[in-house]
Amino acid sequence: MRWSHRNGCWVSFTVVVALSVMAACAVRPLTPGGATSNPIVPTLTPLPPLPTLDAAQVQTGKEIYQANCASCHGVNAEGAPNWATPGPDGLFPASPHDDRGHTWHHSDRVLYETIYGGMGDPLRPESPLRMPAWGGKLSDVEIRALIEYFKSLWSDDNLRWQWEQTLNDFAPTPTPPQ
Repeated sequence: MRWSHRNGCWVSFTVVVALSVMAACAVRPLTPGGATSNPIVPTLTPLPPLPTLDAAQVQTGKEIYQANCASCHGVNAEGAPNWATPGPDGLFPASPHDDRGHTWHHSDRVLYETIYGGMGDPLRPESPLRMPAWGGKLSDVEIRALIEYFKSLWSDDNLRWQWEQTLNDFAPTPTPPQ
């Protein structure tokens, strides 16, 4: 029998299905005590529920945002005009903090550290800060309220994704001395 491309695809499909079935068989259900009967396959722990946003903290964060961030990031956190297009210097204007931007891609720790320490061009490590460091002006509580405000701007899907990033980020959030 001569193998053709079509027969090769059928064989590849069969191998993929067979491997999938074998992998599925390797995962054993949890025992009544909660331990897996297969020590090689980790038990997936469900994520804790998404925390409810604190309305007072969101309001405080919005006020802090209006007083300190709106001049660059927009009154409604919509970002600077043409924020997705680099300027003549090759740098991008201030991005939005709503779903259109990338703020929700980062864990609470990364957001805190960015606000506290400022941010240069991530592709140019020696570049000057493009966003100023607010650690000397905003307290720990104010930075956390600002992050809570950002969360109020995100869709449930993006909020859930960001929550997972926060849970998976094991580095401790530094708390500066007050």
